[in-house]
Amino acid sequence: MKLYVAEIGGMCNGSLFESHEVHALVAPDDKALVALCEERFGAGMQAAHLDGWIALELEPLGERAREPGEAFFAVELGRNSSAFVREQHDYRFLAARDWKDAAQIARKQAPGWHVDAVIDLDALALERGYALRRDLSGDVPEPQAQSCYVPGNVEPDKSAKDQAIFSSRPSMVQVAKPTALSEMP
Repeated sequence: MKLYVAEIGGMCNGSLFESHEVHALVAPDDKALVALCEERFGAGMQAAHLDGWIALELEPLGERAREPGEAFFAVELGRNSSAFVREQHDYRFLAARDWKDAAQIARKQAPGWHVDAVIDLDALALERGYALRRDLSGDVPEPQAQSCYVPGNVEPDKSAKDQAIFSSRPSMVQVAKPTALSEMP
């Protein structure tokens, strides 16, 4: 199983621009994630679509006890600039003692950015009945990122041209292969 942090985009009632929601979901694979998003979020927004996700491997609780100490966090960073109409966002995935420590580490990594949110991914996995998989040294393997536009009833790694999953909105899809965050520009 995998813990997915998925971004859903679409138009909300009265909105002039596309809105985005980020949700934590558990699914066995990318194809199941797409189906789960269609089921849970397809009717919530006009022209709803999946913009991308981060995937972390899960394991059953109790399979291996995690050492007390650091947890694995996702930190959302924001930055405002006169060059952009709206706030820019970036994300950091890191191990820290607690959310305050995670925020401090992220601020040091990204001068000029502020912290919008700090999410304890270990706690999210635990709430869903799992634990984040660790390697032999106890570290969380690097999350896998999939940046794409999935509007159609397609498998995430195949062309989505002219197919519809969440809406009848025409496709402008360029589906990327999953890559490690360290390989992203």
